Amino acid sequence: MVSMIPFGLLAGFVKGREVRITEVDESGFCFRTIEENISDSEALKVCFYDIKNGCYRELEIPEYDIQRFDMVDAELSGFYVKYKVMVKQKAYAEAVQRLLYQYNHYIHLKLEEDDSALAKSLTGYPGELDEVKCDSLEEQVGIWRRELTPEVLESAYNGKRIDLTDNCSQCGTGFKPGYKCQVPPESGVTELALEIDRPELYQEYLDSSLTEFSKKYAGKCIGICGSIILEHRVPDHLYIGNQFCHLLFPERKLLFKIIEKAAAEQVEITLVFSYIREYMLDYITELLDEINWWCEEKGQAVEIVVNDWGMASLVKKGRRNLIPSLGILLNKRRKDPRISFKKGEQKWFERNSLNAGFYRNFLEREYGIQRFEWESCGYEQQIPLGKNSLHIPFYQTNTSQYCPLGAVCETGERGRQKLAKKCPGYCTEYALLYPEHLHMIGRYNSLFGIDMRILKEEEILKNYIQNGVDRVVIRAW
Repeated sequence: MVSMIPFGLLAGFVKGREVRITEVDESGFCFRTIEENISDSEALKVCFYDIKNGCYRELEIPEYDIQRFDMVDAELSGFYVKYKVMVKQKAYAEAVQRLLYQYNHYIHLKLEEDDSALAKSLTGYPGELDEVKCDSLEEQVGIWRRELTPEVLESAYNGKRIDLTDNCSQCGTGFKPGYKCQVPPESGVTELALEIDRPELYQEYLDSSLTEFSKKYAGKCIGICGSIILEHRVPDHLYIGNQFCHLLFPERKLLFKIIEKAAAEQVEITLVFSYIREYMLDYITELLDEINWWCEEKGQAVEIVVNDWGMASLVKKGRRNLIPSLGILLNKRRKDPRISFKKGEQKWFERNSLNAGFYRNFLEREYGIQRFEWESCGYEQQIPLGKNSLHIPFYQTNTSQYCPLGAVCETGERGRQKLAKKCPGYCTEYALLYPEHLHMIGRYNSLFGIDMRILKEEEILKNYIQNGVDRVVIRAW
């Protein structure tokens, strides 16, 4: 019998309970369980993972002979009992042969080929394109822009422009270009928000009027995003801060300058925090108190994006003017620009924990969280009931508190990362480049992909707006 088959490839069920299969061949298999008395009348099922098609295949075993083995090691006898099952079913023998062939093929590829060749053989991933990389961030962004030229967008959008009031029954779609809808958010109008997430944008906002800043911001955007901003004229909302790097949040004095300017311009703000390190707790606690006091004086509330459960607790604790929103790092889902190459059923990617009503109820009850931050990430997502903000067109795939870009700049080796408490701002000049066909880039302490689908296909953004998204947040590069 073949032993040590990974449990992810082979699973057994006895009386509806999963058991660990330890050995297998065409004539039967061995498994272990805590059950001491199992007869040949029990319902038995084996699940084989089909590596080629990326799915499990279940096989019922109606007839079999079962034999209990005494443990050689007496010390282990108190933990589990081992059984051997003999099967004469033809379908079972064929399933075992298929599994062993595919697993053997995988092992040979793993030993003899590199990762690209392995991925190409198993999924059709174009590994040869991994060698095609740009020489600079400017060149990479230029390629993205060329893929989204007016001619391409004219074809993709059929000459139409995305209007964020399309889902508003009170307003309709008869506005002239540049008109800013004045209907309050609860009416059904989708809000437009801009992300101000790094030092150069903080200063640019302070140095410009809101209208001028919006035009400059639109110029930094890719594809249809710039047109959406120009169509809306000025944003309804500003996101201040960075969800991924703890060092990119504005320092106290700069923060309150931005807040005061936004209040004077009558634009709503959301303060965006990343994870909170232990050494930052006292500072963040004091800062939240100051923000809360500012809100008391102004008679208004401020949204706070939380990406750390400790931060969620701090926001809830006696700070009634701070309204929490669940951030990207806590709204977890599988995101990867290579995900389209994955074989098998992909509809399960559409849902995550927020699609469970009991979880949303828990977040509201325990933390007062009713708004959720989402990213357009290359495939359709089922947006749940409630308040939902969709960030386009970039999506985060990985974040490290130990900055990989800083490690490369300081040591030349990505793996020599360390926690940064201060940073000279490497991300203002440098980025990590990846194969061009993946449409991804490394910025500050994270990796990002760009969702080209939502920039090319008109219906994707419209469907999100019509199915639960009440705020579109545009991220410039």
